[in-house]
Amino acid sequence: LGKNMTPAATLEVLRVSLSTDEEEQLDDDVEECQLELDLLELASREIEQVRNQPPPLGGIRTFQKFPRACLAILKNMEGNQRCVDCGDRDPQWAAVSYGALLCLNCSGHHRSLGVQVSCVRSVLMDEWSLEHVLNMLEGGNAQLTDFFSRHHLSEEALMKRKGADEATQAKVINKSNVTRLRYKTKAALFYRQQMALHTARVVKAGPYRGREMSRRLKQPRLDHRHSNLE
Repeated sequence: LGKNMTPAATLEVLRVSLSTDEEEQLDDDVEECQLELDLLELASREIEQVRNQPPPLGGIRTFQKFPRACLAILKNMEGNQRCVDCGDRDPQWAAVSYGALLCLNCSGHHRSLGVQVSCVRSVLMDEWSLEHVLNMLEGGNAQLTDFFSRHHLSEEALMKRKGADEATQAKVINKSNVTRLRYKTKAALFYRQQMALHTARVVKAGPYRGREMSRRLKQPRLDHRHSNLE
């Protein structure tokens, strides 16, 4: 296709070679893409509205609640329909440090870890800072789950760790504590540090243009070699 063609002209060229079913699918894809772009534009406006406000006495610009268009994007992100730790549907709490969504029960586990390990917020009830909103939009359950899997910190991997014997192993790692243990690893510390650095770069880059544009910012790769339990 010609480099100087408009999007509309490009679509017309594509339609010539498509069957009726394929053309209908193309129209559906175009409509879905347009909805995503419209939603991203609304989310960017929400973010810029708060960014451009005069700073309050405390110096932190906040949203009274998670902004509506940003929330729609957050809920639509891969893996965000279920709690990142237990898999329960429609999670309403957030592990902000990791950009991940949690159910009420798992949010309690995260609170017990302390804010230095996991900062917990309600998606529907709490105030949100600009940085925290962007941390959620730039994170996601799928991304965190993939990171844990690569570093052998998935629930399955942790349950397979062998102690002196099966009885000892059961006392060390079990279903009730496996989730908490992985957030206290060096790998988890690395992840939340890199998330914070990345979000700072996104804030500094100006108006929010979505994850794809954010990924083009210069940043270290989310990888780490230390996943041993501390």
